[in-house]
Amino acid sequence: MENTEKKNGLIQSPLEEVLPNSMMPYAEYVIMDRALPRVEDGLKPVQRRILFTMFELGLTPDKSHKKCARIVGDCMGKYHPHGDTSVYDAMVRMAQDFNMRMTLVNGHGNFGSVDGDRAAAMRYTEARMEPLALELLKDLDKETVNFSLNFDDSLKEPDTLPGRYPNLLVNGASGIAVGLATNIPPHNLGEVIDGVIAYIENKNIDLKTMMKYIKGPDFPTGGYIIAEELEQAYETGRGKIIMRAKIAVEEAENDKKSIVITELPYQVNKANLLKKIADLREDKKELLSGIADIIDESDRNGMRAVIKVKKDANVDKILELLFKYCDLECTFGINMVAIADGKPMQMGLIQIISYYVNYQREIIYKRTKYELNQAKERCHILEGLIIAVRNIDEVIAIIKSAENVSDARNKLKTRFNISDKQAQAILDLRLARLTKLEIYKLEEELKELHLLIEKLQAICDSKKLQMEIVKDELNQIKKQYKDPRRSQIVQKRDAINIEKFDDLKAVLPYYVIVTEEGNLKKVTEKNYNMTQRTITEKTVKNDLINIKIFTQSDKELLMFSNKGNCYKIDVEKITECKLKDKGTLLNKLFSEIVIDEKIIAIFPIEEKPPKGSLLFLTKGGYIKKSNWSDYYVSKAVFQAIKLKDGDEVINIANDFSDSTIFFVTFNGMCLNAFKNDVPLQGRISGGVKGMQLNEGDWVVYASQIDNEGEIIIFNEKGFAKRVISSQIDPMARYRKGVKITEVTKTTKIIFVDYVKEPYDLICEAKDNNFTNFSTEYIVIDSRIGKGKHVAQFKKVEIQAIYKNNLE
Repeated sequence: MENTEKKNGLIQSPLEEVLPNSMMPYAEYVIMDRALPRVEDGLKPVQRRILFTMFELGLTPDKSHKKCARIVGDCMGKYHPHGDTSVYDAMVRMAQDFNMRMTLVNGHGNFGSVDGDRAAAMRYTEARMEPLALELLKDLDKETVNFSLNFDDSLKEPDTLPGRYPNLLVNGASGIAVGLATNIPPHNLGEVIDGVIAYIENKNIDLKTMMKYIKGPDFPTGGYIIAEELEQAYETGRGKIIMRAKIAVEEAENDKKSIVITELPYQVNKANLLKKIADLREDKKELLSGIADIIDESDRNGMRAVIKVKKDANVDKILELLFKYCDLECTFGINMVAIADGKPMQMGLIQIISYYVNYQREIIYKRTKYELNQAKERCHILEGLIIAVRNIDEVIAIIKSAENVSDARNKLKTRFNISDKQAQAILDLRLARLTKLEIYKLEEELKELHLLIEKLQAICDSKKLQMEIVKDELNQIKKQYKDPRRSQIVQKRDAINIEKFDDLKAVLPYYVIVTEEGNLKKVTEKNYNMTQRTITEKTVKNDLINIKIFTQSDKELLMFSNKGNCYKIDVEKITECKLKDKGTLLNKLFSEIVIDEKIIAIFPIEEKPPKGSLLFLTKGGYIKKSNWSDYYVSKAVFQAIKLKDGDEVINIANDFSDSTIFFVTFNGMCLNAFKNDVPLQGRISGGVKGMQLNEGDWVVYASQIDNEGEIIIFNEKGFAKRVISSQIDPMARYRKGVKITEVTKTTKIIFVDYVKEPYDLICEAKDNNFTNFSTEYIVIDSRIGKGKHVAQFKKVEIQAIYKNNLE
């Protein structure tokens, strides 16, 4: 500094030099290392350091949560030398599902709310990583990214994470640096991945085509997006969109109306919004005097803020004023700035995707190079071991005659012309590895390694293969984590239709029924309750109910068939009838229904897939377990399970914990099988073997049971018994099991069920007459007992037994 003078121990320097020399490093630090995300992984330094710290602590989704104070302390002490508040606030944000489109941290405790409530102190809350966060860190240990020294040069931290999905676009970013700011909206994971794959397949894709895949932002709070300037924002990286709340007008008591808010614009504080509306009602009494009350009815099931309107008020006028004066409608300024090529850049949508795709290709190349080197090293060691075991007597003689380990190593190297590593591996060889089987295993492993090396080398040498891997892995992430779009995009305000009670169809309660003859009925709750449902002389088989589900007219149902198919149908499309009517034939509703195909289970479709899994049990003794989410697909008809020839599904149910699966076969065998080793499989898989069947035998009953209750067995001669389920010990699946009843040509099993509380059964005689009786009439007997005649069937030839589902 030329103008600096030192007088009386003080350094004096002109202000015009001090300011630039102090401000420029500060500005550079804030821009590059604090406020802006990297285009590669979409993370700011503090977010990256939090995730890396959690990764080092082993806080993966399969581990228990750990105190946030521990995570914050580790992050501060090792990588982020700033205040604990900045670290904790960043971690809290990554756990808030109303801020992050796809959360990266799984929080346990109070992590704030859409009302602006702050999270609890970090000593009270706990956290671990979400499964999707692992995709950002995947392959971090395979030399895929550069590491730099931390603030005190004692540890190394990653400059970026591998980022196996486009996190910058999926979760967006916002930050204010010095002279720069960024505001990137979140997007839908599935749409962004589709866009990235489209870019990989066509590098010259234009923006309009890209926007067929990435339709626009997708905010975690839903609402409407008015996208008049969206294309410009995606082209230049700068623009704006208008966000609007999702509102409906409902009928209230005494002919009044209510404005109901169910979704808000992104980052709008609900409590502040309702307070603002209340204040507006007071400030603009002449305009908003029609508002009678404001109530927040939100609960764990979702948002519901109700503005009650007076009887004679103009709802449309009130809405117009609310959109104008409060945050029911607001603007989101898009400013897509991120660190790329070592400097902050404002980028359009395709430019961001371009940087991301190139980065992912580099990640695949570096990972493959690492795996190739590892395979070559292992191959090198194996070649040395195989030389040793083929000349084992000479190797032992050399080692025995050597003065020390170093001498033995040198002699082995000289005799067999091998490297240091190979010689050391021979010295470390255990005697157990000298068996014929182990030698064969070494040779087989070497063959497999040569094939792997050839494959990895081909990937390293081909950018095309690298890109194919990027596509495949992105598709896997999409399949596993995709989430339906929450925000609805419209081009103009006029396209937004505010649902009003007089526009809506009445939602009515119905029973949807499948009869024992296989017909489908939709019966109003009123008709069902008013109809006599007892067994009489006029009862026919079509009056008996096989499956019954209570639902509403605006719902959809999933109907699973014995042929392994699933049919999705709107309740509204099923013809309404009376309980005693014949109902609708299934092939009238589903043209795909084949001969002998019947519905065996019905489930309602909720907004989100239920947690847990679905169990399929088949006639051939197979068990299949799949995630519920696999069955929330867009198709109206799809395959639910892959069946072998001649097999069919006999039971479908939610998977219950602490239960076993009980099988009964046509020839009277039974198996109480553990299911803890049944793996989760995809939708069109075929399952695993549950029971080993003798030739010519098949499963007639399969269901989940526990230690309580009894198994009912009924044969066609009227002999029946109840066997206490706890008397049949559980065992591993795929066994033949034990005998539960004697079966002959004249005593075939016609009914099996599991009962925990008494209920009624219906007997169909061969003369087509029906009789009602209770399970309590059936005697309790041992597994090897013959049972007894049910008294009222001594002179009756039985055709079938059904559960009485009429009540």
